[in-house]
Amino acid sequence: MKKELSKQKKVRIDKIIGQNIRRERDLRKMSREELAEALDLTVSHMGLIERGERGATAVTLDELSTTLGVSIDSLFASPDKKSLSVKEGETDISRLRRKVITMVNRLYEHEIKLIIHIIKGIISYRIDFEDDEDDNEEG
Repeated sequence: MKKELSKQKKVRIDKIIGQNIRRERDLRKMSREELAEALDLTVSHMGLIERGERGATAVTLDELSTTLGVSIDSLFASPDKKSLSVKEGETDISRLRRKVITMVNRLYEHEIKLIIHIIKGIISYRIDFEDDEDDNEEG
């Protein structure tokens, strides 16, 4: 009897977490595919979590909260409680930066070094491009 109640409570919690993930994802106009990709999960696995048919691991919950910009405890909040998860004054660029950080946290050291090399190239190109535009405006 006690084990059955515990299982029912877990199923209820998984459903609440799934509903909150879906709500937060929808608020950000993010597709399930985009969220799954950011977390390195399959779309079907993400769907199972959102429907409450599969529980998310602690690591996945942490990554979800970071990617969505919410606290982990807000994912456990009952649906009738108002969401405090949207950070006041947060911009799209802030959400994009957080998404990049979440993705980088899953990489190996050599992959991070490659990303740094790519970013330096982009910055260098941008500076060169801006200098060319300045020259064209003066001439």
